[in-house]
Amino acid sequence: MAYLVAMSGSVKGQTFVINKERMIFGRHPANDVVLTDETVSAQHCYVARRGNRYVLRDLNSTNGTLLNTRRIEAEEELKPNNVIQIGACEFMFNAGSEESSAAATASVTQVVMNGTRPVVSPAFFESISPLGPRRRSRPNLVLLMFVVIGVAALASLILFLIRIIY
Repeated sequence: MAYLVAMSGSVKGQTFVINKERMIFGRHPANDVVLTDETVSAQHCYVARRGNRYVLRDLNSTNGTLLNTRRIEAEEELKPNNVIQIGACEFMFNAGSEESSAAATASVTQVVMNGTRPVVSPAFFESISPLGPRRRSRPNLVLLMFVVIGVAALASLILFLIRIIY
């Protein structure tokens, strides 16, 4: 029996048994596994059984699907202890010994977080924010505004002094 163990995100701690030929992950309620996270597409990816092996495929999601921190472009075969990242949710793949010959070494998996490295969202998550897109700073525009206001103030001062003198 193959399954995914959620290690982070809104489903942390849950186990998802792959009990169908193809299980779709995404934000839409009609999916087999619903992930309520803004970084997950409506239909994000699927895990499918191909004989005695399992494969992962991205479904043209906005933020992509990562397998062991590498963005996948095509269908990729899953091995025991592979880490799958779907949006901000991470899963560890495991399979029973009858599913894969390589799975015999993966009976119990323990995840140890040592806290030495901060968790950082991938660069392609920059466009995702519940507050809207990030505003870009425009230092040249601000500098131009100060120069224009300064010149106007200086001109006003000169005109004021000319009126007083004459």
